[in-house]
Amino acid sequence: MSVQKDSDTRLENMTFFHQALEKAIAYRLSFACRERQNYHLLEREMPNLWEAIRQSYQRQAWEQVTAFRDALQPFLDLRGYWAQSLTLNEWACEAAQALGDAVNAVRWTHERADILHQRGDYHEADQLYQACEEAYRALGEIALALKSRHKRSLVVRAQGQLAEAEHLCRTTINEARDLGLDHWVAHPLYMLALLMRDQGDLQKAEQCIAESFRLVDPNDIELIAHDYHFLGELAFLRGELAQARMHLEKSLQMSRQMGIMRRIAATQRLLGDVARAEGCFEEAEHIYNEALEIATQLGDRPVLARLLLSKAKLLMRRKQAQDATSLLRGALSIYKEIGDARSVGGISLLMLWLLLQQGHWLQAPRVGLAAFKVVLSSGLLLRVLFNLRRLRTWWSLLAS
Repeated sequence: MSVQKDSDTRLENMTFFHQALEKAIAYRLSFACRERQNYHLLEREMPNLWEAIRQSYQRQAWEQVTAFRDALQPFLDLRGYWAQSLTLNEWACEAAQALGDAVNAVRWTHERADILHQRGDYHEADQLYQACEEAYRALGEIALALKSRHKRSLVVRAQGQLAEAEHLCRTTINEARDLGLDHWVAHPLYMLALLMRDQGDLQKAEQCIAESFRLVDPNDIELIAHDYHFLGELAFLRGELAQARMHLEKSLQMSRQMGIMRRIAATQRLLGDVARAEGCFEEAEHIYNEALEIATQLGDRPVLARLLLSKAKLLMRRKQAQDATSLLRGALSIYKEIGDARSVGGISLLMLWLLLQQGHWLQAPRVGLAAFKVVLSSGLLLRVLFNLRRLRTWWSLLAS
Protein backbone atom coordinates (compact mmCIF):
# COMPACT_ATOMS: atom_id res chain seq x y z
CA MET A 1 0.00 0.00 0.00
CA SER A 2 2.83 2.33 0.96
CA VAL A 3 4.73 1.48 -2.23
CA GLN A 4 1.68 2.26 -4.36
CA LYS A 5 1.21 5.56 -2.55
CA ASP A 6 4.84 6.55 -3.15
CA SER A 7 4.48 5.67 -6.82
CA ASP A 8 1.31 7.76 -7.13
CA THR A 9 3.06 10.69 -5.44
CA ARG A 10 6.01 10.52 -7.84
CA LEU A 11 3.61 10.40 -10.80
CA GLU A 12 1.71 13.41 -9.48
CA ASN A 13 4.97 15.32 -8.98
CA MET A 14 6.17 14.50 -12.50
CA THR A 15 2.79 15.47 -13.97
CA PHE A 16 2.85 18.73 -12.01
CA PHE A 17 6.40 19.44 -13.13
CA HIS A 18 5.59 18.88 -16.81
CA GLN A 19 2.41 20.94 -16.59
CA ALA A 20 4.26 23.74 -14.79
CA LEU A 21 7.01 23.67 -17.43
CA GLU A 22 4.48 23.80 -20.27
CA LYS A 23 2.70 26.72 -18.62
CA ALA A 24 6.00 28.54 -18.04
CA ILE A 25 7.04 28.09 -21.69
CA ALA A 26 3.61 29.18 -22.92
CA TYR A 27 3.79 32.26 -20.70
CA ARG A 28 7.28 33.19 -21.96
CA LEU A 29 6.24 32.69 -25.57
CA SER A 30 3.15 34.87 -25.07
CA PHE A 31 5.36 37.49 -23.42
CA ALA A 32 7.86 37.43 -26.32
CA CYS A 33 5.08 37.83 -28.91
CA ARG A 34 3.36 40.59 -26.97
CA GLU A 35 6.51 42.59 -26.20
CA ARG A 36 8.42 41.93 -29.43
CA GLN A 37 8.92 45.67 -30.01
CA ASN A 38 9.93 46.42 -26.40
CA TYR A 39 13.65 45.72 -26.71
CA HIS A 40 14.52 47.06 -23.25
CA LEU A 41 12.06 44.68 -21.60
CA LEU A 42 13.14 41.74 -23.76
CA GLU A 43 16.76 42.39 -22.84
CA ARG A 44 15.90 42.31 -19.14
CA GLU A 45 14.02 39.02 -19.54
CA MET A 46 16.54 37.42 -21.89
CA PRO A 47 17.81 34.70 -19.45
CA ASN A 48 14.25 33.46 -18.76
CA LEU A 49 13.31 33.62 -22.44
CA TRP A 50 16.40 31.70 -23.50
CA GLU A 51 15.73 28.96 -20.95
CA ALA A 52 12.17 28.60 -22.30
CA ILE A 53 13.56 28.36 -25.85
CA ARG A 54 16.13 25.73 -24.79
CA GLN A 55 13.46 23.65 -23.05
CA SER A 56 11.22 23.86 -26.15
CA TYR A 57 14.04 22.61 -28.36
CA GLN A 58 14.97 19.76 -26.00
CA ARG A 59 11.34 18.64 -25.92
CA GLN A 60 11.17 18.91 -29.75
CA ALA A 61 8.22 21.29 -29.43
CA TRP A 62 8.89 22.50 -32.97
CA GLU A 63 5.93 24.91 -33.27
CA GLN A 64 7.11 26.70 -30.12
CA VAL A 65 10.69 26.89 -31.38
CA THR A 66 9.62 28.52 -34.66
CA ALA A 67 7.23 30.86 -32.81
CA PHE A 68 10.05 32.02 -30.53
CA ARG A 69 12.26 32.59 -33.58
CA ASP A 70 9.60 34.67 -35.33
CA ALA A 71 8.99 36.77 -32.23
CA LEU A 72 12.61 37.37 -31.18
CA GLN A 73 14.65 37.40 -34.41
CA PRO A 74 14.53 41.21 -34.97
CA PHE A 75 15.45 41.88 -31.32
CA LEU A 76 18.32 39.37 -31.30
CA ASP A 77 19.83 40.68 -34.55
CA LEU A 78 19.34 44.41 -34.00
CA ARG A 79 20.67 44.31 -30.44
CA GLY A 80 23.68 42.20 -31.39
CA TYR A 81 22.76 38.85 -29.76
CA TRP A 82 24.24 37.12 -32.78
CA ALA A 83 25.45 33.96 -31.03
CA GLN A 84 21.95 33.30 -29.65
CA SER A 85 20.39 34.32 -32.95
CA LEU A 86 22.52 31.81 -34.88
CA THR A 87 21.69 29.05 -32.40
CA LEU A 88 17.95 29.77 -32.47
CA ASN A 89 18.11 30.05 -36.25
CA GLU A 90 19.69 26.58 -36.45
CA TRP A 91 17.01 25.16 -34.16
CA ALA A 92 14.23 26.81 -36.17
CA CYS A 93 15.65 25.40 -39.39
CA GLU A 94 15.70 21.93 -37.79
CA ALA A 95 12.09 22.49 -36.68
CA ALA A 96 11.00 23.49 -40.19
CA GLN A 97 12.60 20.38 -41.65
CA ALA A 98 10.93 18.18 -39.01
CA LEU A 99 7.57 19.76 -39.83
CA GLY A 100 8.11 19.37 -43.59
CA ASP A 101 8.01 23.16 -44.07
CA ALA A 102 10.38 23.66 -47.01
CA VAL A 103 9.76 27.40 -47.43
CA ASN A 104 10.55 28.22 -43.80
CA ALA A 105 13.62 25.99 -43.91
CA VAL A 106 14.97 28.20 -46.70
CA ARG A 107 13.82 31.35 -44.89
CA TRP A 108 15.84 30.45 -41.80
CA THR A 109 18.85 29.75 -44.02
CA HIS A 110 18.46 33.21 -45.57
CA GLU A 111 18.29 34.77 -42.12
CA ARG A 112 21.41 32.86 -41.07
CA ALA A 113 23.13 34.50 -44.04
CA ASP A 114 21.84 37.88 -42.79
CA ILE A 115 23.53 37.35 -39.43
CA LEU A 116 26.81 36.26 -41.02
CA HIS A 117 26.62 39.28 -43.33
CA GLN A 118 26.28 41.66 -40.38
CA ARG A 119 29.25 40.02 -38.64
CA GLY A 120 31.43 40.39 -41.73
CA ASP A 121 31.51 36.69 -42.67
CA TYR A 122 30.95 37.66 -46.29
CA HIS A 123 32.13 34.54 -48.11
CA GLU A 124 29.88 32.16 -46.18
CA ALA A 125 26.95 34.58 -46.39
CA ASP A 126 27.47 34.83 -50.17
CA GLN A 127 27.22 31.05 -50.56
CA LEU A 128 24.09 30.83 -48.40
CA TYR A 129 22.30 33.65 -50.24
CA GLN A 130 23.03 32.00 -53.58
CA ALA A 131 21.75 28.65 -52.28
CA CYS A 132 18.60 30.34 -50.95
CA GLU A 133 17.85 32.04 -54.27
CA GLU A 134 18.10 28.71 -56.07
CA ALA A 135 15.96 26.94 -53.45
CA TYR A 136 13.28 29.63 -53.51
CA ARG A 137 13.08 29.48 -57.31
CA ALA A 138 12.71 25.69 -57.15
CA LEU A 139 9.79 26.21 -54.75
CA GLY A 140 8.21 28.84 -57.03
CA GLU A 141 8.82 31.64 -54.48
CA ILE A 142 10.23 34.16 -56.96
CA ALA A 143 9.74 37.28 -54.80
CA LEU A 144 11.67 35.66 -51.95
CA ALA A 145 14.35 34.54 -54.41
CA LEU A 146 14.84 38.18 -55.43
CA LYS A 147 15.35 39.19 -51.81
CA SER A 148 18.13 36.62 -51.51
CA ARG A 149 19.74 37.91 -54.70
CA HIS A 150 19.48 41.50 -53.42
CA LYS A 151 21.25 40.56 -50.19
CA ARG A 152 23.86 38.63 -52.14
CA SER A 153 24.67 41.79 -54.12
CA LEU A 154 25.54 43.47 -50.80
CA VAL A 155 28.07 40.82 -49.73
CA VAL A 156 29.52 40.58 -53.24
CA ARG A 157 30.10 44.34 -53.14
CA ALA A 158 31.67 44.04 -49.69
CA GLN A 159 34.20 41.60 -51.17
CA GLY A 160 35.18 44.17 -53.80
CA GLN A 161 33.45 42.50 -56.77
CA LEU A 162 31.73 45.68 -57.95
CA ALA A 163 30.86 44.63 -61.51
CA GLU A 164 29.15 41.42 -60.35
CA ALA A 165 27.37 43.30 -57.55
CA GLU A 166 25.98 45.82 -60.03
CA HIS A 167 24.83 43.02 -62.36
CA LEU A 168 23.00 41.30 -59.48
CA CYS A 169 21.47 44.60 -58.40
CA ARG A 170 20.19 45.68 -61.81
CA THR A 171 18.77 42.26 -62.68
CA THR A 172 17.01 42.23 -59.30
CA ILE A 173 15.44 45.63 -60.01
CA ASN A 174 14.32 44.62 -63.51
CA GLU A 175 12.79 41.32 -62.41
CA ALA A 176 11.07 42.91 -59.40
CA ARG A 177 9.48 45.53 -61.64
CA ASP A 178 8.34 42.84 -64.07
CA LEU A 179 6.60 41.16 -61.11
CA GLY A 180 4.95 44.41 -60.03
CA LEU A 181 6.99 44.66 -56.80
CA ASP A 182 7.64 48.38 -57.21
CA HIS A 183 7.33 49.12 -53.48
CA TRP A 184 10.17 46.68 -52.72
CA VAL A 185 12.45 48.08 -55.45
CA ALA A 186 13.40 50.79 -52.95
CA HIS A 187 15.81 48.29 -51.33
CA PRO A 188 17.93 47.38 -54.38
CA LEU A 189 17.84 51.05 -55.43
CA TYR A 190 19.61 51.86 -52.16
CA MET A 191 22.18 49.22 -53.08
CA LEU A 192 22.57 50.70 -56.56
CA ALA A 193 23.20 54.09 -54.95
CA LEU A 194 26.07 52.55 -52.97
CA LEU A 195 27.57 51.16 -56.17
CA MET A 196 27.29 54.51 -57.97
CA ARG A 197 29.03 56.17 -55.03
CA ASP A 198 31.75 53.49 -55.15
CA GLN A 199 32.37 54.50 -58.77
CA GLY A 200 32.58 58.17 -57.79
CA ASP A 201 29.32 59.20 -59.50
CA LEU A 202 27.65 61.09 -56.65
CA GLN A 203 24.96 62.57 -58.91
CA LYS A 204 23.69 59.15 -60.02
CA ALA A 205 23.92 57.92 -56.44
CA GLU A 206 21.69 60.75 -55.27
CA GLN A 207 19.20 60.03 -58.07
CA CYS A 208 18.97 56.40 -56.94
CA ILE A 209 18.32 57.44 -53.34
CA ALA A 210 15.66 59.93 -54.46
CA GLU A 211 13.92 57.10 -56.33
CA SER A 212 14.28 54.85 -53.28
CA PHE A 213 12.60 57.53 -51.14
CA ARG A 214 9.77 57.80 -53.67
CA LEU A 215 9.03 54.08 -53.62
CA VAL A 216 9.75 53.10 -50.01
CA ASP A 217 6.91 51.99 -47.74
CA PRO A 218 6.40 54.84 -45.20
CA ASN A 219 6.39 52.22 -42.44
CA ASP A 220 9.80 50.88 -43.43
CA ILE A 221 11.65 53.06 -40.92
CA GLU A 222 14.82 50.98 -41.14
CA LEU A 223 15.29 51.61 -44.88
CA ILE A 224 14.32 55.28 -44.53
CA ALA A 225 17.01 55.63 -41.85
CA HIS A 226 19.48 54.00 -44.28
CA ASP A 227 18.49 56.48 -47.00
CA TYR A 228 18.99 59.50 -44.72
CA HIS A 229 22.33 58.06 -43.60
CA PHE A 230 23.37 57.78 -47.23
CA LEU A 231 22.24 61.34 -48.06
CA GLY A 232 24.35 62.50 -45.11
CA GLU A 233 27.34 60.65 -46.49
CA LEU A 234 26.89 62.17 -49.95
CA ALA A 235 26.67 65.67 -48.43
CA PHE A 236 29.82 64.95 -46.42
CA LEU A 237 31.71 63.84 -49.55
CA ARG A 238 30.71 67.11 -51.22
CA GLY A 239 31.88 69.15 -48.23
CA GLU A 240 28.33 70.26 -47.36
CA LEU A 241 28.83 69.69 -43.64
CA ALA A 242 25.71 71.40 -42.28
CA GLN A 243 23.53 69.41 -44.69
CA ALA A 244 25.39 66.22 -43.80
CA ARG A 245 24.84 66.75 -40.07
CA MET A 246 21.11 67.38 -40.61
CA HIS A 247 20.59 64.14 -42.57
CA LEU A 248 22.74 62.06 -40.23
CA GLU A 249 20.99 63.30 -37.09
CA LYS A 250 17.65 62.43 -38.72
CA SER A 251 18.95 58.93 -39.49
CA LEU A 252 20.34 58.53 -35.96
CA GLN A 253 17.00 59.53 -34.44
CA MET A 254 15.19 56.86 -36.48
CA SER A 255 17.76 54.18 -35.68
CA ARG A 256 17.47 54.93 -31.98
CA GLN A 257 13.69 54.79 -32.31
CA MET A 258 14.03 51.30 -33.82
CA GLY A 259 16.81 50.25 -31.44
CA ILE A 260 19.15 49.31 -34.32
CA MET A 261 22.49 49.34 -32.48
CA ARG A 262 24.61 48.55 -35.54
CA ARG A 263 23.13 51.44 -37.50
CA ILE A 264 23.50 53.76 -34.49
CA ALA A 265 27.24 53.06 -34.38
CA ALA A 266 27.59 53.47 -38.16
CA THR A 267 25.80 56.83 -38.19
CA GLN A 268 27.70 58.06 -35.15
CA ARG A 269 30.89 57.32 -37.06
CA LEU A 270 29.83 59.62 -39.87
CA LEU A 271 28.75 62.32 -37.41
CA GLY A 272 32.22 62.03 -35.91
CA ASP A 273 33.67 62.50 -39.40
CA VAL A 274 31.59 65.67 -39.80
CA ALA A 275 32.81 67.00 -36.45
CA ARG A 276 36.40 66.18 -37.46
CA ALA A 277 36.01 68.02 -40.77
CA GLU A 278 34.63 71.03 -38.87
CA GLY A 279 37.72 71.03 -36.66
CA CYS A 280 35.76 69.96 -33.55
CA PHE A 281 38.30 67.31 -32.57
CA GLU A 282 37.14 66.72 -28.99
CA GLU A 283 33.54 66.23 -30.14
CA ALA A 284 34.71 63.84 -32.86
CA GLU A 285 36.76 61.76 -30.42
CA HIS A 286 33.84 61.54 -27.97
CA ILE A 287 31.50 60.35 -30.75
CA TYR A 288 34.02 57.82 -32.07
CA ASN A 289 34.60 56.38 -28.58
CA GLU A 290 30.86 55.94 -27.99
CA ALA A 291 30.44 54.21 -31.34
CA LEU A 292 33.53 52.03 -30.77
CA GLU A 293 32.03 50.82 -27.49
CA ILE A 294 28.82 49.79 -29.28
CA ALA A 295 30.61 48.10 -32.19
CA THR A 296 32.97 46.23 -29.85
CA GLN A 297 30.08 45.03 -27.69
CA LEU A 298 28.21 43.82 -30.78
CA GLY A 299 31.26 42.15 -32.29
CA ASP A 300 30.47 44.08 -35.48
CA ARG A 301 33.74 43.82 -37.39
CA PRO A 302 32.82 45.91 -40.48
CA VAL A 303 31.63 48.91 -38.42
CA LEU A 304 34.54 48.50 -36.00
CA ALA A 305 37.04 48.64 -38.87
CA ARG A 306 35.44 51.79 -40.28
CA LEU A 307 35.58 53.41 -36.83
CA LEU A 308 39.26 52.57 -36.44
CA LEU A 309 39.89 54.17 -39.84
CA SER A 310 37.95 57.31 -38.92
CA LYS A 311 39.72 57.67 -35.58
CA ALA A 312 43.07 57.16 -37.32
CA LYS A 313 42.25 60.10 -39.58
CA LEU A 314 41.45 62.18 -36.50
CA LEU A 315 44.84 61.31 -34.98
CA MET A 316 46.50 62.28 -38.26
CA ARG A 317 44.84 65.68 -38.06
CA ARG A 318 46.29 65.95 -34.55
CA LYS A 319 49.77 65.04 -35.88
CA GLN A 320 49.78 61.75 -33.90
CA ALA A 321 51.12 59.71 -36.79
CA GLN A 322 52.39 56.70 -34.81
CA ASP A 323 49.05 56.13 -33.05
CA ALA A 324 47.22 56.65 -36.34
CA THR A 325 49.37 53.99 -38.00
CA SER A 326 48.55 51.54 -35.21
CA LEU A 327 44.80 52.07 -35.71
CA LEU A 328 45.17 51.70 -39.48
CA ARG A 329 46.91 48.37 -38.98
CA GLY A 330 44.01 47.24 -36.79
CA ALA A 331 41.46 48.23 -39.43
CA LEU A 332 43.53 46.58 -42.16
CA SER A 333 43.68 43.33 -40.17
CA ILE A 334 39.89 43.25 -39.82
CA TYR A 335 39.30 43.97 -43.49
CA LYS A 336 41.67 41.15 -44.46
CA GLU A 337 39.81 38.77 -42.11
CA ILE A 338 36.41 39.55 -43.57
CA GLY A 339 37.62 39.62 -47.19
CA ASP A 340 36.82 43.28 -47.95
CA ALA A 341 39.34 43.78 -50.75
CA ARG A 342 38.11 47.29 -51.57
CA SER A 343 38.92 48.56 -48.08
CA VAL A 344 42.19 46.62 -47.88
CA GLY A 345 43.37 48.46 -50.98
CA GLY A 346 42.20 51.86 -49.76
CA ILE A 347 43.76 51.58 -46.29
CA SER A 348 47.00 50.19 -47.71
CA LEU A 349 47.33 53.29 -49.90
CA LEU A 350 46.58 55.53 -46.93
CA MET A 351 49.22 53.74 -44.86
CA LEU A 352 51.68 54.12 -47.73
CA TRP A 353 51.07 57.85 -47.78
CA LEU A 354 51.46 58.10 -44.01
CA LEU A 355 54.68 56.05 -43.96
CA LEU A 356 56.21 58.24 -46.65
CA GLN A 357 55.32 61.37 -44.69
CA GLN A 358 57.05 59.89 -41.63
CA GLY A 359 60.15 59.01 -43.65
CA HIS A 360 59.76 55.21 -43.31
CA TRP A 361 61.19 54.58 -46.76
CA LEU A 362 62.02 50.92 -46.18
CA GLN A 363 58.47 49.94 -45.13
CA ALA A 364 56.68 51.95 -47.82
CA PRO A 365 57.50 49.78 -50.90
CA ARG A 366 56.17 46.59 -49.23
CA VAL A 367 52.89 48.29 -48.25
CA GLY A 368 52.59 49.96 -51.66
CA LEU A 369 53.14 46.70 -53.56
CA ALA A 370 50.50 44.92 -51.43
CA ALA A 371 48.02 47.73 -52.09
CA PHE A 372 48.71 47.70 -55.84
CA LYS A 373 48.13 43.93 -56.05
CA VAL A 374 44.78 44.23 -54.24
CA VAL A 375 43.65 47.11 -56.45
CA LEU A 376 44.46 45.28 -59.69
CA SER A 377 43.04 41.91 -58.63
CA SER A 378 39.76 43.41 -57.42
CA GLY A 379 38.99 45.76 -60.31
CA LEU A 380 38.97 48.73 -57.94
CA LEU A 381 41.08 51.17 -59.94
CA LEU A 382 38.29 53.70 -60.58
CA ARG A 383 37.25 53.65 -56.92
CA VAL A 384 40.83 54.13 -55.75
CA LEU A 385 41.42 57.02 -58.18
CA PHE A 386 38.22 58.62 -56.84
CA ASN A 387 39.54 58.21 -53.29
CA LEU A 388 42.94 59.59 -54.22
CA ARG A 389 41.26 62.76 -55.50
CA ARG A 390 39.56 63.12 -52.11
CA LEU A 391 42.78 62.14 -50.31
CA ARG A 392 44.78 64.95 -51.96
CA THR A 393 42.22 67.49 -50.74
CA TRP A 394 42.19 65.93 -47.30
CA TRP A 395 46.02 65.84 -47.05
CA SER A 396 46.23 69.56 -47.84
CA LEU A 397 44.05 70.09 -44.75
CA LEU A 398 46.47 68.00 -42.68
CA ALA A 399 49.41 70.06 -43.83
CA SER A 400 47.74 73.39 -43.07
